Amino acid sequence: MTNSVKNSENTYAEIKDVLINSFYDICAKKLIHEQTINKIHKTAIAIKAFDLVSIAMSCLAINRYRQGARYYQTLNLLNDAKYLANSSNSLLAQKINVFVSGLVEYYEKNINVAMNLIKASLYIKVPEIKKIDEAILTYKQKIENENTDKSIPPTPPSFIPNEIKDDALLALLQVGRTIAVETNIDNLLEIIAQQIQQALEADRCTVFLLDDEHKELWSKVALGLETQEIRFASNKGLAGHVAMTGETVNIKNAYESEYFNKEIDLETGYKTKNILCMPIRNLSHQIVGVFQVLNKFKGDFTQKDEDLLIAIGSSAGIALENANLFSKQKKLIEEQKKLFSSFIDTLAASIDARDKITSGHSKRVTMYTELICDKCKMSEDEKEIIKNASLLHDIGKIGIKDSILQKEGKLTPEEYEHIKEHARLTHNILGKVYISKNFRDVAEIASSHHEKFDGTGYYKGLKGDEIPLGGRIIAVSDVFDAITSKRHYRDKMKIQDALKIIIDGKNKHFDENIVNAFMNISVYDILKVITSDTNLDLKKDEILLKEFNLNDLYAILNNESNINKQKTRLIETFNKYYYNR
Repeated sequence: MTNSVKNSENTYAEIKDVLINSFYDICAKKLIHEQTINKIHKTAIAIKAFDLVSIAMSCLAINRYRQGARYYQTLNLLNDAKYLANSSNSLLAQKINVFVSGLVEYYEKNINVAMNLIKASLYIKVPEIKKIDEAILTYKQKIENENTDKSIPPTPPSFIPNEIKDDALLALLQVGRTIAVETNIDNLLEIIAQQIQQALEADRCTVFLLDDEHKELWSKVALGLETQEIRFASNKGLAGHVAMTGETVNIKNAYESEYFNKEIDLETGYKTKNILCMPIRNLSHQIVGVFQVLNKFKGDFTQKDEDLLIAIGSSAGIALENANLFSKQKKLIEEQKKLFSSFIDTLAASIDARDKITSGHSKRVTMYTELICDKCKMSEDEKEIIKNASLLHDIGKIGIKDSILQKEGKLTPEEYEHIKEHARLTHNILGKVYISKNFRDVAEIASSHHEKFDGTGYYKGLKGDEIPLGGRIIAVSDVFDAITSKRHYRDKMKIQDALKIIIDGKNKHFDENIVNAFMNISVYDILKVITSDTNLDLKKDEILLKEFNLNDLYAILNNESNINKQKTRLIETFNKYYYNR
């Protein structure tokens, strides 16, 4: 270990101890030494200990609040501390931030909110520092003792203006909730704009985002304007000026401002009176957009309006940046999925290229498998893994000799033993492909499709639940497709006989539950798979075919004495598509 690393670790431990002691002082209603915390804050940033940066910011927030800082400034600091606590995955930082937020709400007379936050902080367990819980519990008890009569809330500090709390708090809480759940930028812009418009009691609000790549400001949300999108150069107009300079502009008379563009009013007939325009900054203090609020209903925009917009702007900046990152990440994931899907399709196609006799088999097995998964009500994630395994279940045939793989007619015992090796080869091939943790499951599932429920299958001789669920599903799909597909050396099996093999295989070859799910698939869906490589169109018979499932079809075929016109029509219609007549 190098000296610099040792020093860094020692510094981390030292400032952590100081911060925890400061937290105890806060719980004891003592003011902390702000100069010391500021110094610690800078040191924590220098060593990139963002959990400690968060704790320092939470401590500074409550300390400054107790000394007279405005409510909005405090929330602003706590929101930033919350972001760092969450992004650094520090339970200690999260616990302190939630508790301090509860203290602020307590001083704001929001007793129920305060108690919920303080209780929530107790649920965040930090086993190595149990004394913190003791301090929080002591403070919680004090609040409960002071408020035995819940109808008489504590008197808030005199420096908090009562008249600005309700709308402001509502707007801040709404934006805060949005950060936690909303990842769509368009929805986020609309919610933020609505909250600002309501809280500032203004006629119109637009939230512009800065597009650095194209040097433009844009927005799809302009409350009060009938427009889908606004986009213009980032150095134009009042919003452009604010984006470039970082200034907050509060204009009492729009027509007297050099930055105001009167042409827009002339075109729309709208009369702009006053404007509050402010930059939106992210956690790094970089400008990521601009708020533009027009025409306050009563008088001009005040300093209180500016304070509120600053507080909302801090939360909004983080939310918008997160949404933008989420959008980019989502696009990247979609591209990776397409690449992965292409990779899987290419591997599956390589099987068909080797074995022309069974061309299209993997595709149909996958379609049957998806239908069974749907009947089993499997999640999309589980279904995706099993789907990939079914596409690649025969990839091991790449290692089988052409003379055996493409042989017409019955295999010798030696040849059959050789072709059975494809299951082991499938596992070996897919086991070496590491794309994600889930892909390991693909290898296990794909290589188990020849296992039998009674333990007589291959290649591992697994039995019952030892066989992966996906392998048990693919086993049914694989056999059904094999016996219902035409080969040049034999015709496809009659559907009645094919279904009997599947049903008779319950608890021997197949898992009974999987067979039952398979037999509940509609005749229409089964025929869609069977005819997937033809030009047959099932649409005109869709209603009839969807009325019956495979259980119904099997029962009708085995009870010819009780057949009515509709059942006769079903059999005729099914055979028409099944035999491609």
